[in-house]
Amino acid sequence: MQGKAALVLGAATGYVFGAKAGTQRYEQIKAKADRLWRDPRVQDKAAQAQDLAKQKAPKLQEKATQAVAKAKGKATKKRTSATTTAPEVATPATKPPTVPDTPLEASVRPTPSAPQSGGISGGSDV
Repeated sequence: MQGKAALVLGAATGYVFGAKAGTQRYEQIKAKADRLWRDPRVQDKAAQAQDLAKQKAPKLQEKATQAVAKAKGKATKKRTSATTTAPEVATPATKPPTVPDTPLEASVRPTPSAPQSGGISGGSDV
């Protein structure tokens, strides 16, 4: 029993110290990231990237629209050629016999009756 208590106490202590250390490390990383983001050099590069994206956006949009139109044309052409060149499927001249869908239908279906006379019965014909 003492071993289990010591194990639980050690786990709890480790969790508390680990959580505290983890929180401290998280706060350190967050502070460094905030300082980095507020650095004027980073802000300058971010503004340059934003301006470049604004300049290139119309050209990129035009290229994307052309690519979509081209893909749509290919897909339509492929679909049209597939439907016009499909082979004809032969249809049978007569309807095939029906097959029961389930075993229950097969067991309920009436069967031709056997002849009543001339069969093996224990009765007398005399």
